[in-house]
Amino acid sequence: MISVNAEAMKTVRRILSEAEPLGVEVHRLANGATVVDMGLNAKAGWRAASLYTLVTLGGLAEISYESFPVAGRDLSAVRVMIDHPIEACVASQIAGWRLQEAGREHAAILAGPGRALNRASPDHYLEWIDYRDDHDEAVVAIQISEPVGEDMAGLIADSCRVEPSDLYILIAPNRSLVCAVQVAARIVEQTLHRLAEEGMDLRRLRYAHGFGVVPPLIDDDLVSMGRINDSLLYGGVSHITVDADDAECASIVGKVVSEASGAYGRPFLEIYEDAGRDFYEIPIDLHSPAETHLHNLRTGNTFSAGRINHEVLRESFFGSGSP
Repeated sequence: MISVNAEAMKTVRRILSEAEPLGVEVHRLANGATVVDMGLNAKAGWRAASLYTLVTLGGLAEISYESFPVAGRDLSAVRVMIDHPIEACVASQIAGWRLQEAGREHAAILAGPGRALNRASPDHYLEWIDYRDDHDEAVVAIQISEPVGEDMAGLIADSCRVEPSDLYILIAPNRSLVCAVQVAARIVEQTLHRLAEEGMDLRRLRYAHGFGVVPPLIDDDLVSMGRINDSLLYGGVSHITVDADDAECASIVGKVVSEASGAYGRPFLEIYEDAGRDFYEIPIDLHSPAETHLHNLRTGNTFSAGRINHEVLRESFFGSGSP
């Protein structure tokens, strides 16, 4: 059986061995846990972002960059090619583990292969699949704007049933390049959780790939949060190969794109503010890809829905008055 933690550790060891050229900072906590700063205080750039993204996917993907035009400007996009979408995305990449630490106002949201080791408080996304990991090392990734301490690391290690010295925590804030890339690279998992929520059996998945625009950076976590979500809702495209009935593909594809949501059509930051800055007040159907294509192995037919919304991307990235 594939171990997403064992596969991810191959990339983690590369990050540790190349920390200086990658621009990352490695910290060993007093309890032995390793924290890898990939954008909080560290400079970490494009190569680090690619490796961070690969870790969140349990090491089970190919990551590359390509161009993406928005409003006459040539931005970058990240492309992910995935052979094991259940293990890579549902068991690993989805940021689903809410870890409430005493004294911290907001729960930390964990992604990465350590989720598949968590037996203490497994998140509900794991209910959709049978896969669980069993490995003696754990890797998690956290979008966070403050350092991770020994107490949080201890909670994570206990939940994953590993020694703190065998725990590796990758961190990057919303405003970092690493975070911008790894969120845009969530376009496949953004599609998979919507397929599951609309009733598709994820065991029908075979392969997946997708790409998402990487937004311009700004040293502001709130604005950055809005832009990175817009990259998925308005600038992300997924291709999912399934083995299913054509009727099911035809009936579901239009439901799993952001355009189907009543909240669609404005920059995410505006929607977030109207929801009182509470993610859980935002309609779940908005958290969908801009465009998706279901390729049915059984019949050879393709079912498509959605579109890249260049107008909202232009407003989010460059301002409403931009040409």
